[in-house]
Amino acid sequence: MSLVTVTVLNFAPGQRYRAFANMGRWLMKPFDVPGLGFQKMMGTGKNFGLWPDFSRYVFLGVWATEAQATAFFASEQWQSFLPTAGYTATSPTSTLYLQPIKSHGLWDGVDPFPVTTNVPGSNVPTDAATADRPIAVLTRASIRTGALLDFWRNVPEARKRIDEQGDNLLMALGAGEKPLVQQCTISVWQNAALVDQFAYRQSGHREIVKKTRQRKWYSEELFARFTVLRMDGFNENAN
Repeated sequence: MSLVTVTVLNFAPGQRYRAFANMGRWLMKPFDVPGLGFQKMMGTGKNFGLWPDFSRYVFLGVWATEAQATAFFASEQWQSFLPTAGYTATSPTSTLYLQPIKSHGLWDGVDPFPVTTNVPGSNVPTDAATADRPIAVLTRASIRTGALLDFWRNVPEARKRIDEQGDNLLMALGAGEKPLVQQCTISVWQNAALVDQFAYRQSGHREIVKKTRQRKWYSEELFARFTVLRMDGFNENAN
């Protein structure tokens, strides 16, 4: 498995009940299609916060080949999950096509992003990860019950650091499988150097990372980086 897709689904106000029902449909019966291994359907929070955003959902899939992902996104099964006409604020659907270049940790007890060579059919050179091209970062954590209050107290500061990145950051969003206790962030940066600067040298962010270790916020966590192959439907700075 070496192709990861992250699709953001934006629903108009009148479609939010249907969007919520779609989440229930998926929980009862996840997609069973050729080439799809690991998959998650996640809700989102407004401005990375506690309040849920019922207009936006995220589907993450890990695929054997790009052709299989393309076939699924064209299928009637997937089309039945999409927003219908009426959403005008932004693109109804947007998809990141990603190739894993680094992954550490577990998600539900497994590593969903094995680092391999090229995605079959993608025609991306093996040194793509070192090129001056956009890099996506995904973090995911299960928060210990006893650490919930401390964790959420620090979220506004983390969001502030994200907001300060300006044009360095092409997009960022917060998602999760379960409100409050299972959180996922996905961001896309102009290049790897900017990711390193933020992760290892940005004042404020370094301190938050230290707190995660010192205060043992997480019972499970994962950190992954990806080369961005394509960004279909996204506007720049699409936070």
